[in-house]
Amino acid sequence: MHGLAHGRMFGLAMAMAMALGAGGAWAASAAQPAEPMALRGVMQQMERDKLAAGAALGQQDWAELATRAGRLAHHAEPPLTEKVRILGWLLTDAPTFRNHDVQVKAAATDLQAAAQQKDAAAAASALQRMQQGCDGCHNSFRDKYLKRFYDTP
Repeated sequence: MHGLAHGRMFGLAMAMAMALGAGGAWAASAAQPAEPMALRGVMQQMERDKLAAGAALGQQDWAELATRAGRLAHHAEPPLTEKVRILGWLLTDAPTFRNHDVQVKAAATDLQAAAQQKDAAAAASALQRMQQGCDGCHNSFRDKYLKRFYDTP
């Protein structure tokens, strides 16, 4: 999903999250999921792709780097019901969360372009910016997310 359609979907999910997040039962039921949330699988796949992209850059395997960067730029997302649940928890922090994802996707798109041009310096810069986006999100949200949805200290 691109551009305006993605923005509309995000806006719809945000509105639903805010409406649903107001209910006490909603908040009380969110602590321990019966099974891992889809976002965990998305993050694990992104980590595998990011590590493989770094290795491909080191080996100057431009085709593999372009493939991994493309997957990162268009990574999977959790289902809408899970997005609503997460956005209901994030509330006013949702734009910050979203901005980290936008930064990661933009850097991954630049990484893909650099790989297609076989430009190692541009690829290294894009990979670093992508990592900064990942780190920014994880530093801001990971511990709180795990505590909220997985009841970890």
